[in-house]
Amino acid sequence: MRGLAELLISAEARRAAGRLERAVADTRQAQEALLARMMEKNRDTEYGRAFDFAKVRNLADYARLVPVVDYEDIRERIDRVTRGETNILTAENPVLFAQTSGTTGKPKYIPVTPTDRKAGGLTIWLHYVHRDHPGIFKGKVLSIVSPAVEGYTEGHLPYGSTSGMVVKELPRVVQSAYAIPYPAFEIASYEAKYYTLLRIGLATNVTFLATANPSSILTLAEQAELHADALIRDIRDGTLSAAFEVAPAIRQALAPRLKADAPRARALEAMRSKRGRLVPADYWPEMALLGCWKGGTVTSYIKKLPPWYDPDGRGMTPIRDVGYLASEARMSVPISDHGSGGVLTVHANVFELVPADDIESRPDHVETWRFVSPADAEIGQEYFIFISTTGGLYRYDINDVVEVVGRYKTAPVVEFRRKGRGMTNLTGEKLSVNQLIQAIQTAADSLGTRVSHFRAEPDLEASRYVFKLELDASVDAERRRALLAAIDAELGHLNIEYAAKRKSNRLRQPILQLMRSGWYERGKQKLVADGKRLFQAKTILLDAKTGYRAEPDEVEAEETAGGAPGAG
Repeated sequence: MRGLAELLISAEARRAAGRLERAVADTRQAQEALLARMMEKNRDTEYGRAFDFAKVRNLADYARLVPVVDYEDIRERIDRVTRGETNILTAENPVLFAQTSGTTGKPKYIPVTPTDRKAGGLTIWLHYVHRDHPGIFKGKVLSIVSPAVEGYTEGHLPYGSTSGMVVKELPRVVQSAYAIPYPAFEIASYEAKYYTLLRIGLATNVTFLATANPSSILTLAEQAELHADALIRDIRDGTLSAAFEVAPAIRQALAPRLKADAPRARALEAMRSKRGRLVPADYWPEMALLGCWKGGTVTSYIKKLPPWYDPDGRGMTPIRDVGYLASEARMSVPISDHGSGGVLTVHANVFELVPADDIESRPDHVETWRFVSPADAEIGQEYFIFISTTGGLYRYDINDVVEVVGRYKTAPVVEFRRKGRGMTNLTGEKLSVNQLIQAIQTAADSLGTRVSHFRAEPDLEASRYVFKLELDASVDAERRRALLAAIDAELGHLNIEYAAKRKSNRLRQPILQLMRSGWYERGKQKLVADGKRLFQAKTILLDAKTGYRAEPDEVEAEETAGGAPGAG
């Protein structure tokens, strides 16, 4: 069965990759042709009529007739689609909505159409992975995805995870190549989900581990060591520990994968006894590849993997970046293990790139921005990226900055650099400055505290936020910890991704630093002293570019939500 699964996967992946290869042979022509198909197909939709899709003959017409938008500009139309209205943005009806956090407290619902699902991004990625690492199917594939369906809209349309839907709908013969059956991904508790993945995964030979966030790969290794006794006992006895909250229906669905395996349990115990702990290098010794993000804000996690996957220093398991992914679309396909760059998906989406300096220096003057075709993008240049998808996003400002790091045939190879204006993204939470302002105001009001100045800084190495606050009046340590807990809770209320990442501990507990009186003004005066004009010395409340900057001379006290106070 495994050989047949490999044959089917590789054949489909090769066909899908052919679409990308044909497009990158002539990126400019491929983009014009894709745009023509989008315009023709959706010309009679409400949006198509409003912006004269019928008159669009080329990318220049498109830029002239169709406005640049963000989600809030089209929220009303998408809300109507979620209620079941049709022919609004696309002639096709969506089969799913990808839910993600918005810049306000309301989540975003990104339509996914049948044409979207045929783009084959993951399958194309697998083609190049299998080409370079044929041993990935020697054993089992372990992937980690979110549930395919997490709920339903007012119009009874599903929303959830596109990657989860892919895994759920895999043909049975293809599913045989995967270690984890889909029902395991519907376990609500993060701890129970990871335990279950390990209970099944440790009992088999995993040779390919793939998930977007490297923090998940690190968590798997850490949880295996933390729960080693229980995992070994469950594998020996053919059970799934009752200490973890797993719904009876899911337990029943997983039962065929929970067979007793005393020899494997003894082998795992021997591995732990020899090394003093359980590590993936021992229990998955034939691991051919890890697939996850490698660049941007997650590099600190990549640095933590060698002690688990190469504890003896004999050679780290290769890591292939999974690509520039967002709820809106897959935007790149890495075709080598080098770096984190990927080929822009010019076969599936229409892209416009704007030099980062244009937007950062003139954020409110769209008319001055220079929109560049992917075919003309310059290596070494950072760009904001604007995307048009077959799911109904047209000239959509995703507020991401990428760098062009190379070229594959005529298409740019891009690496994600950071979120753009007023937004940070340590591990997928996509925190906006609007959410930060609201959370701090709400938290302060709830405790009767006045915050005169504040700034949030993402600490990449520790995967947490540092909230620097200057207060109007002195408050004791207990009240400061309460304020931090309230900010953390309010951010989770406003941002579903923040809440999920905190719950899974991929986003660590934040820190509050109480800044000395006058901190804000001193910082502003320093900017002026460094050559900034006073009117240019803007207050930056949340900045993805700079990250956390220690200011020991300015910190009066430091708190964690549950920790003891520390003097600055």
